[in-house]
Amino acid sequence: MYLWTLRVLAVIFLIWFIAPIFKKYFNHGNKLGIAICLYILLFYTNTPLFEYVKNFCNSSPVLTFVWYFLAYMIYAFVAYATLVTVALIVASRIKPKDNATAITLGNRATKDGPSDLLKGRIDATRRYLETNKNATAILSGGKCKRDYIAEAQCMYNELSKSDIDSKRLIIEDKSKSTYENILFSYRIIEENNKNKNLAIVSDSFHQLRARLIAKKLGIKTHVGAVNAKTSALYLPTYFVREWIALVYELLFRSRPHRQ
Repeated sequence: MYLWTLRVLAVIFLIWFIAPIFKKYFNHGNKLGIAICLYILLFYTNTPLFEYVKNFCNSSPVLTFVWYFLAYMIYAFVAYATLVTVALIVASRIKPKDNATAITLGNRATKDGPSDLLKGRIDATRRYLETNKNATAILSGGKCKRDYIAEAQCMYNELSKSDIDSKRLIIEDKSKSTYENILFSYRIIEENNKNKNLAIVSDSFHQLRARLIAKKLGIKTHVGAVNAKTSALYLPTYFVREWIALVYELLFRSRPHRQ
């Protein structure tokens, strides 16, 4: 019964990781998620292929060592993924201070308008500004190869259609990454003497990495999360993507500075 349940879940998640590709969302999260599901279906559920590989590895002491080493690595990865997922959820629940300056992190701006994820962030920014009447929002995101216009300009265009005073919206259209989103936006905050407490507007899965970047930038003020309403279609892909992105952020990116 356990193995059949695992097989069914693997099939469901395999479809779930593949589905965003048809919306042109294909990244390391999809790739790793699909690989994990295929591994479970082909090897982990006592399939004939699994039994063949296991018996082959048991025929040699060296291969046996490799077999058990990989097994323990898989267990370690499962533990890591579980801890990181919990941390992602906890970070997304940290509330911002009243009237903290919002930094809205960009996403794809297409010819037809904001992407699904960017729409969610725009709506979350609007709700935040309606609730915090004295807050300002920095709309952060430049024009990448995938974009029709700068992401910040796309956000500004959409928010201008609402009742939000355009004077409360600041465009930051030079950044090309989450790190640059926060770095360039905080420079604007310092140069314009805005409230240095931050409200990061993004999807829930993105909040932990944004907080880590803010800490590495030496930002000592309060950093809270304003979460967009993310379609369930994208959640597995982007949570898995953050498992990879956090490792890169912690281990391979040198300590940045604001100068």
